[in-house]
Amino acid sequence: MGLIEAVLEDHEEVKALFSQIDRADPKERAELFATLRAELVRHEVAEQEIVHPLTGERVRDGEETRRDLVAEERGAERILNDMDDAESGTQEWDGLLGRLRAAVLTHAEMEESIELPQLRQRVDDDELERKGTMFEAAKKLVPARPQPDAPTGRVADLAQEPIPALVAAARDAVHKAMAT
Repeated sequence: MGLIEAVLEDHEEVKALFSQIDRADPKERAELFATLRAELVRHEVAEQEIVHPLTGERVRDGEETRRDLVAEERGAERILNDMDDAESGTQEWDGLLGRLRAAVLTHAEMEESIELPQLRQRVDDDELERKGTMFEAAKKLVPARPQPDAPTGRVADLAQEPIPALVAAARDAVHKAMAT
């Protein structure tokens, strides 16, 4: 699968998960959110390691676009971190879920309307195919939840700041895999 198709497929999966969360009972909602959370982290890390660097190199005003996209992803990371501290099902948590949905969907729209069309125009099909394979491989390296045996071994960081530490550990794993 090519890079553009892989990113778009992830976007559709995330949109579907948000819709399922809306219709779910409280127990099912928590399980669906755990899936959403894991998919968002995997997708974000893969984008930041594979997609956005390509944007920075090949797209007109690419470095600015890359910075904007990463800033949006950091905002979603902060919301996820706040959600880890809030109790599921409370007004606070529900409000954070609404903010997360708005941030994620706005971010996906920016990618779909600005980043991906320019990549399709400026990167040849063979490279997009290779980058798509790398994107999918990078997602598989990202753990769904903080792991005691995460690649960086920073157990204390993982316990204190799950989302930032998880993303950092995932990036480390992707870097190691890409170096081999």
